[in-house]
Amino acid sequence: MGKKKYTVLVFSQQASKVKKFILSPLTLKIGAVSLVFLLAVSGYLIYDYLTYHKKVLDLRELRTEINSQQMEIQSFLEKISFLEEQLSRIRVIEEQVKKDFKEVQELKKEKKVNKVPPPPVSSAKTPEPTGAAESKSKTTFFREEGLSILEKERPRLVSRLHMELLELSKEAFQREQNLRELREFLQAQKSVLLAIPSLWPVLGPITSPFGDTRVNISSGGTRPHMGLDIGASTGTPVIAPGDGIVTSAAWEAEYGRLVCIDHGHGFATMFGHLKEIHVKAGDKIRMGQIIGTVGTSGAATGPHLHYEVRIYGRPVNPTLYLNRTS
Repeated sequence: MGKKKYTVLVFSQQASKVKKFILSPLTLKIGAVSLVFLLAVSGYLIYDYLTYHKKVLDLRELRTEINSQQMEIQSFLEKISFLEEQLSRIRVIEEQVKKDFKEVQELKKEKKVNKVPPPPVSSAKTPEPTGAAESKSKTTFFREEGLSILEKERPRLVSRLHMELLELSKEAFQREQNLRELREFLQAQKSVLLAIPSLWPVLGPITSPFGDTRVNISSGGTRPHMGLDIGASTGTPVIAPGDGIVTSAAWEAEYGRLVCIDHGHGFATMFGHLKEIHVKAGDKIRMGQIIGTVGTSGAATGPHLHYEVRIYGRPVNPTLYLNRTS
């Protein structure tokens, strides 16, 4: 019995011809296997292409996400860097405030401050920022969230973190401003304290106190003594009781050779009956600097220094401020 064979007829409609192919079962099996193989290979290639295409899309998406995250990180770094600069400035100002406060306290110990005129600036307070406690409570939020929730809620958390950094920056700025105002206030206080004429211009007995009744030579009547008369021998050096600027250094009928110094903040001093004047108008004077010598010029009955202290032009008792001899 012969082997079965299969005949395949192929009709050509245009040429009206018929082509006949006789195929053995083996040939059919080989063809079927080849077809299945080709289909499998094609399917694999299509699957591989689709997989590769998906990976390319995923990679692009991942790259876009990475770029976005890098931009977010860069933004965070810039904000954190700015915040660090603010904190650095705050630390510097805090050190300056501590130094100024210490100097003010030391000056208050050296000088009598009960009669100091108020400085022309308002006091500054440094209250704790109202959002400080709230910020502390918010920091626990991130610790309580799981990794999956963080990933899921990342856009919202990123936005919230940006807001946190912004709030911290605002609080740091407000604290910096408060510290600057406090430092300005302390510097104004220090300036006032330094302006107080606290050094004795010459050492000696008080021969005529402030407010003592004096005879007015020109009118013949009486008037209160506007300063202190400090007895000292002729030629004794007279020193400046504080820093200031000489406003006048000339002869005056009653005071004789007279030196006037403006110490700032309303304080001014006058030195009369001098024998010699060692300064001139416009000179900047330092505390302890010699400005002249004791004499008997003007309406003086003997060698002494007539010393006056005025606050905004009004004579005050110099003993309220004299508490240093060197």
